This record gives sequence, structure tokens and C-alpha cells, in this order.
Amino acid sequence: MKKFKKAMAAVTCAVMTAVSAPAPFLTDAADEAAEEQQFCAPISEVVTDSGLDIDYARALQYSLYFYDANMCGVFKENENKLSWRGSCHTYDAHVPMIEWDKETNKQSKGGTNLSAEFMEKYKDVLDPDGDGTIDVSGGFHDAGDHVEFGMPENYSAATLGWGYYEYRDVFKKLEQDEHMETILRHFNDYLMRCTFLDENGTVIAHCYQVGDGDIDHAIWNNPEVDTMPRPAFFLTADKPQTDYVVSACASLAINYLNFKDTDEEYAEQSLKYAKALWKFANDNEKELSDNADGPGRFYGSSKWEDDYCWAAAWMYKATGDESCFDYAVKIFDYYAPSGWCYCWNDMWAGAGVMWAVVNQEHPELDLVQKIRDAQGKNQYVFDDFWDDDCVGKCLKTWKQDETKQGFAWLDTWGSCRYNTAMQLICLMYDKYKNNGKASEWSEWSKKQMDYILGDNDIRYKEEAKFSVLAGKNGTHGPRSFIVGYNDTSVKNPHHRAASGLLMAEDPREQRHILWGALAGGPDSDDSHDDATKDWTENEVTIDYNACLPAAAAGLYALYGTEDMAVTPNFPPTDEKRVYGGGSEGSGGSGYWAEAIAYDVLNDDGTGSTNVSFKVLSGESSPSKNLSVRYYFNVSENNKPDIYDVKELYDQSSTEDGAVGADGVISGPHKYDKVADTYYAEISWEDYVIANSGKKYQFSVGFFGKGYTDSATNKYIFYQFDPKNDWSYDGLKMGKDTDFFAVDDPPEERYDHICIYADGVLVGGIEPDGSEPAPKETATTSNSSSAKTTTTSKATTTTASGKSTTTDGKLLPGDANLDAKVTVADAVAILQAIANKDKYALKPQGAKNADVAGNGDGITAADALAIQKYDAKTITSLPVKD
Repeated sequence: MKKFKKAMAAVTCAVMTAVSAPAPFLTDAADEAAEEQQFCAPISEVVTDSGLDIDYARALQYSLYFYDANMCGVFKENENKLSWRGSCHTYDAHVPMIEWDKETNKQSKGGTNLSAEFMEKYKDVLDPDGDGTIDVSGGFHDAGDHVEFGMPENYSAATLGWGYYEYRDVFKKLEQDEHMETILRHFNDYLMRCTFLDENGTVIAHCYQVGDGDIDHAIWNNPEVDTMPRPAFFLTADKPQTDYVVSACASLAINYLNFKDTDEEYAEQSLKYAKALWKFANDNEKELSDNADGPGRFYGSSKWEDDYCWAAAWMYKATGDESCFDYAVKIFDYYAPSGWCYCWNDMWAGAGVMWAVVNQEHPELDLVQKIRDAQGKNQYVFDDFWDDDCVGKCLKTWKQDETKQGFAWLDTWGSCRYNTAMQLICLMYDKYKNNGKASEWSEWSKKQMDYILGDNDIRYKEEAKFSVLAGKNGTHGPRSFIVGYNDTSVKNPHHRAASGLLMAEDPREQRHILWGALAGGPDSDDSHDDATKDWTENEVTIDYNACLPAAAAGLYALYGTEDMAVTPNFPPTDEKRVYGGGSEGSGGSGYWAEAIAYDVLNDDGTGSTNVSFKVLSGESSPSKNLSVRYYFNVSENNKPDIYDVKELYDQSSTEDGAVGADGVISGPHKYDKVADTYYAEISWEDYVIANSGKKYQFSVGFFGKGYTDSATNKYIFYQFDPKNDWSYDGLKMGKDTDFFAVDDPPEERYDHICIYADGVLVGGIEPDGSEPAPKETATTSNSSSAKTTTTSKATTTTASGKSTTTDGKLLPGDANLDAKVTVADAVAILQAIANKDKYALKPQGAKNADVAGNGDGITAADALAIQKYDAKTITSLPVKD
């Protein structure tokens, strides 16, 4: 049965129906209706998909966008398709040529695990431009974190390439080939950039990891603003680490095959590096990677033989050289493919399939007999790679481990990852063993994919505090494990960049939709926890997603229908949600503080207000030069010099890897616009504090201060009274233990603490009522790094929909302060009328909203005028008599 779905952002409020079309217009009765109706804010990221519950075309399309979210480095024009992602970690192109030691140079931008002697000897290879740094930029972040770990990176690159190689026709039919090729180029460009060849084409060093897991995992930032040190880890002939070498080699060999008919020069470059890495692996001692050097406890590889045999098959397909199998036949484990599952740490199922394919296509090789001869086995050991001793045992093994609802479950970590990987193996079996016809293998894969897409009844495990869905959908129901696939999809994946949150424990709705990300998956009881803080069941990684595109393509090839279709005009141009309250103009694209405080009051009348706050922003790349001001009034004493402003705690300066982070407090400073008003100022130089999730805590007040009354000769204490302080009025009060809560804030946004960028007000309201200047924003989205230009001049609205600058701050009709006039402003007005406490307009927004020309203040007539203007039935605002 079809269902009409609007992924992730169904607009359910009646007001949206009323104002989303040019006609009919609001009538005078809207005033009365607005008094009774509470309106919800419009959300822009509405997409209309095929409407099918099960759609393999849509699953394939969406699955690729997760890689845009995890792309690293400098993005070329049109390379990244998500408007909220921009170039990041550009300093990976300049890793210092110093020996890395976490304790001694953690305040630098990084270093390497290479010795100083080695770097000096091969400086011309490592540093051809002679600037004293090494370029290992690009690639993809591993997961919600930003490290680039070699084994999952290489596996993901190769697996995506494999899927494209097998189902290129499906990608082309669904017009997803260009997107996939962009992703494959970015992966393999990185692998080539990380492989350093001398003038003879010999591998001198290969970088297999960028970043340090311990440092990286301690910081919850979006990647564009990261400043943490990112060391680079290399292998050399002295420490060859075979699994890294051959897994990178395999990806580059596959890349050659994918581009040899369309971009011969690029394909040959890929093959050049593949051959160099293959030669390196065979010329040097074969050994397991040093799991303590780089990956540590995060990705410990347990063998290299599977990776070697996997690469051997692809090197043969790329070169036709039989010698690729000379060593591999000695170590091929024909019992291993069904032992676990195709994944970054166990390539045997993939290797088994590819050896079966090569042997089927080139029977003259007789790889079966070569293995027998090399390993001293007789003819009774196994007859074919497809048989029940090798690949053919996989399905039987997996059928034994299904949940009550029939989901093939292997492990707590990434159950969907293993499931989709096995789907790919099954589809490969039918493609080659059954000549492309569906059998029980493909039927099984279809059943598994349908479960992942939402054909299930999941018990919801998320706690009310940590899920935007808690209490809305009951205790169980269908759940899609592909983010954004439909309205039952996982909403809170464990991913920094998409979340826009302060920390994993922040329970609010995530800022962006992480389109196409495959969540970790259900447990063995068909239950799942959709919470950002759950990195077990809601983790997302590049290797989790790696088999999903191919599995979706394979199922589309076998079971696709005319109704299955990719979503047009995808992804939405604006995927940004606003949190912290306020409209898009007043909060979502600006800055604000969230704060909580408690008072320390003495019997003698002295004391202080202790404040804990965090800075938030809707900007993708917040300013590196922010300052925060807390305003207080001294009229009760008229002695500003008695006030002390003191830092209590600066989390940014204590975080491991927070380079140069140091909040500096100063004051009291005089505020000239309001009498008796001063402020404490906290500033961070060249550090992005906004959205970093770092607390800053300080106090304003005084203790034991007073004077001797000459008339009575008694000591009189000055009286501390914060109630007349601008930044105290409305501040949420708590207790001292609130300062140590792991997940505090979130609290409500607090606009009486002000945020400044380079001294210019960008968030909050000053004591005289001053607010940030409205922004005239022009955004181009034809490339990943959409550029936004802003001006602080005010504007006037013309019938063309464009704005021209004037001398004031007024933009007639712009009630929600988003620097444009649309029906969203009409909605904001009606919301304010319906519930002025909850949806009150900002002072400047209220001025902008009064456009009906009737002199009656803000009424539904103003909303009607704006709607008429948006429909172009009137040509200017405000309406003239």
C-alpha cells in the first residue's frame, strides 16, 4: 500500500494550509481564529518522495548523501551536495614534519609517527614544495567523529567502488552515477595523496590514519571549526603493515576499472598507485598492522591475509597478470567466507566471491587446483568457490541468527551494517552463480532490506529526556534505519556535524537531517534506541553505509518497479532547524546563549551571582573571535569599583586538544547607553566557542566590602542586589549542583546575555534594547561551500521581492527577522497573536510587522497584507491608504 510521506518534516498545522498558497486570502475573521489557534512554526525541509513504503531507488539515492556529510578537506565546486557542510580540516594539507608525541606537542597542529631521521632523508618525497609540512588532506571522516582511520576508510572506498562496478547500469538509470563517481574520486584521490612515491615509483611511505581518536572523541564540534591537532600515521618498509597497504591497493584497482572507459588518464593514475602498493606489499615482509600505533582501541585489525587475497583478485582483474595469485593461493582460506561477515576486519566473504567470479570468468586459471597444489590438499577438499565449503555456506549460517521478526542479527555494534553486507554477498551469488536470476539468496536479501526500510515492529527504547520522538509514537511501531527515508526513520543519529548540538547528551532535535545514514540498528530483540547519545545502536559510520548502495541497487535490478523512483530536487536547499527558541532570523542564523545561575547571598548583604553558560549559533562556520557580555546595574551602591568579576571554570581551556582555547574575563566595563550599567566580558581569541558545548562559568558580585560610617563609626557593608541587573532579569535560577550536570544546559535561550563578533553585537539584546542588525543574505547553493554575504544596513521591500537599502533598520513585513518577506512572516504574526507569551515577536520584528496601515498595532490584517504581497497582488509594504 502506498503512503504519502513528507520525509522528516510533515507540516501538520492548519495555519500552513491557510497561508501556503496564494488564495484564498486570510479574511477579517482571521483575527478571531488566531485568538483560538496556536500555530506551529513552518519547517522548510519538506520533500515529496515516491510515497512507497519500500523503494530501493530511494534507498540507493539517499544512501550516498551520508558520504557528503562525512567528506573532509577542501571541496571543489559542486563536489559536496549538502549546503550545511563546508571545507574542513584544511590544515591536514600542512602536517608539521615533527615527531608526534601526544603529551609534548598536543598544542600544535599535529606531527607524524615518522622519525626525524626518516623525514630528513626523504623530505623531497614527503615535502616536494619544501614548506616543512606533509599534505595528507581529503578523504572521509570515520563516523560522527572526524578521525580518518585506515581500515574502515579503505574498506568503504573499495566496497563503494565494488558496488558501482557491479551495478553501474542501475546507478545510470537512476541518475546517481555522477554522485557516486564524485564520492569515489574523493576517496581514491585521498589514497593516492597519502601514498608517497620516489622518482622510481617506489612507495616510500603511506599514510594510513589522520587524527587521534582520544583527542578527537573528547570534542563535540562540527568539522568546519575543529582546531584540534591531527597527527598523521605512516607505514614504511621498516614497518610495512600489510593490511593497510593491500586494502588501499584494492580500492585503487577497482577505481581503475570504474574509470578506464570514461577517464583514461585518471584510471591510469589510479592503477599506477595500485601497482606501486601491490609491489610494496610483496617486496616487504608481510605483517599485521601495529594496532597500538594510530588506531589504538578503535580499529584493531586481526589479520592481513583476507585483505591480501581480496586485493589479489582485483589486481588480476585490473592487470590480467596471473602472478597476482602466486602468493595468495598459499594463504587463501576457503572455509573462512561463512565464518563471520564481510566487513573491514573480515574480507573473506568478499574475497571468496571475487575468486569465484574470476575462476568462473577465467576457468583456465583453475584457482581451485592452484590452492590445492599450494597448500598440499587433495581433490576432495572443495570443488568450487560457490559450494558449501566456501561462499555457499554463508546464507545457511546467517539464517540461523534471525530475530523473532526475521532480521539477521550478528552483533550489537552495527547490526544493520552486517545485515546489508550479507545482502550484498547474497546478491553477488545470484548475479554470478544463478546468472542474474533471483533465488532464495535474493529473496532473503529482499526480506532483510524491507525490514531495514521499516517493515518491522520495533520496541522503542529511547528515554523521554533523550528523544524528540518519545511519547509521540507510543512504545513500538515501524522504524526505518535509513535516516530521512520516511517519517518513521531514525531521527537522532550519533553524528556531530548533523546534530548541531552541544554534546551527545543534548536531547534536542538535531539541526540537520543526516540523509541516507544507516543507523547501527536494532538489538537481538527487535528493539532500538533512537538517541544521539547511543553510540551502540545509533552510531553511523562510513563502513556501516558502504554496502547499502550496492544492496539497494542489486535489489532494484531484481525487484524494481515503475513506481520506485528517486526523490526529485533532492536534498532540500535548507535543512537547518532552529533550536533555542526564536525565529530563523533571530536565532537560527545568529548567536545566543543558554544559561543557568545561582546566587550566593550572605547575611551581611554581600554576595554574588554565579553564571554557567554556553554559546550557540545557527551559523555553519561561527566566528573565531566571539565575546560575551553580562550586564549589571550598580545603582544600589553607585560604586562600580567594588564589583569583582571572576572566572570559575573554563571548559575549553581544560579540554585535551583544544588548541589555544582560553576564555579571558575582564571588567567591570562601563556601558554608556544606560545609567549605572556595567558589564563583565569574556572573550576567546581565534577559537570557535559557539556550538562547541563548552561551559564557561563566572561570578559577578563582591564579598566583605563596605565602609566605616563616620557618624556611627560602624562598618557598613555594601549591599549586593542583582534584581536590577539587566542580565539577571529572567535568568533561570538553579543550584550549585546544576553547574556539574553532564547534560546542562540545555536550558532556554537567554537573550539578556549578549554575544559579539569582533565587537559587533550578533546575539542577544542590550540594556537599551539594541539588537543585532538584520542580515541581508544572499546564498548560492551551486557548490558545497555555499557563500553567504551579509550587510548590517536595513532594507525596504519592493514588489520584485528584492530589498534595497535604506537608512533605518526597518524591513517592512519581515516579522521573523530572516531578511526576507514571505508567508512565513504571516505565520509568525498569527502565532504572536494566538500566544504572545510563547511566540512573541522581537522588538524589531514587531516594528517590521505593522504593515497594514490601519494604525491598530499588529493584527491579522498585517498577516493578510504580507500574504497579498507574497502573492504579488499588492506591490509594496507597508500598505498605503
